[in-house]
Amino acid sequence: MAISFSGTSLPQSQIEEIQKELYADWGTFRDADVTIEEGHKSGTESYESKVTVNMAAYSSGAVSAGSDTLVVGHTPVVLTKIQFADVVDNNTLLNTRFERSMAAGAFNLVSTEFDNAVLQDITPAIGATMESVTWDGATTAKKALIAGLIPGASQGSISTGAQTLAAAMPTNLVDSFPAMILHNYSQSKTTPGAGLGDYKKVLTIATVTSATIAAEYAKLYAVIDPLVLNDTVNKPVIFAPLAHRQLMRIANNSVGAASNQNFLFDSDANDSKAYYNGIEVKFKPLVGFMIACNPKYLKILMDLSSDMSVLETGKMANGAATMYYKNVQQFATWITNQRYIVLYGG
Repeated sequence: MAISFSGTSLPQSQIEEIQKELYADWGTFRDADVTIEEGHKSGTESYESKVTVNMAAYSSGAVSAGSDTLVVGHTPVVLTKIQFADVVDNNTLLNTRFERSMAAGAFNLVSTEFDNAVLQDITPAIGATMESVTWDGATTAKKALIAGLIPGASQGSISTGAQTLAAAMPTNLVDSFPAMILHNYSQSKTTPGAGLGDYKKVLTIATVTSATIAAEYAKLYAVIDPLVLNDTVNKPVIFAPLAHRQLMRIANNSVGAASNQNFLFDSDANDSKAYYNGIEVKFKPLVGFMIACNPKYLKILMDLSSDMSVLETGKMANGAATMYYKNVQQFATWITNQRYIVLYGG
């Protein structure tokens, strides 16, 4: 018997699982890999102190004024108020799989399946964005300030490579750690106020590959101040680009008698901790830069870190059939003790 059909043919089966995007979760906020300071609504004050003393021959007489110094630097730090917000029109879900989970009644357009399978990913997507902007990107104003610095090859000047990397950064509403290290307005620097940071740089660098990564890490390690390395209470950390984990593994497993395990891993697991010369390496969405320092010197200033996961939702006004979502945060990166921070690529 011949079968005839008039109308529009639709698929009668579907893949049940909705494949999700991968959202970055590299631990900066979850594990507090750097210092996260809360309680700042719009701005805050950063204080740094430095004391130097001088030895002198004993005297039983009265103490006279000497040349010891007790310095306190005070810098007002401004936070930026940012938001993630948009409108969701559930009417566009009609004639899709999500229609089945809408309550009866033409006025009811909320799909529980869509909320559970898709809308709930807004919060991890916000977290992924915050992770990214913390380590890569700069404001338009910061990019211009970095571009205006006079480059030089010596210590105490920005490299042309750093300016190139900064120019290529995403333009964001907030400044990442590398951007803030390169140019900031701290009053505790050798030359207080807006200008080049007091960071230490690796003078001669090369493209990091599996063949060169050990040599480049050796250069970075050599520049770290011995005081930082020998601080057994506040141990330094190397913050490195994500791809360095793979390059380290490849370097460790290179073919040939000359193969040398320069990088240590806790295990063969992909998420195992990595070390170079006893310093833990933490992988972040850095681009071109590496940072070596006591993690206490890298600060994220916020009102509440939990603001990242607070998502307000509701119906739009005046009978609209649309919904809104909104997330609001106060955010800034800041650095202290700059002279002890090594910026590879700076």
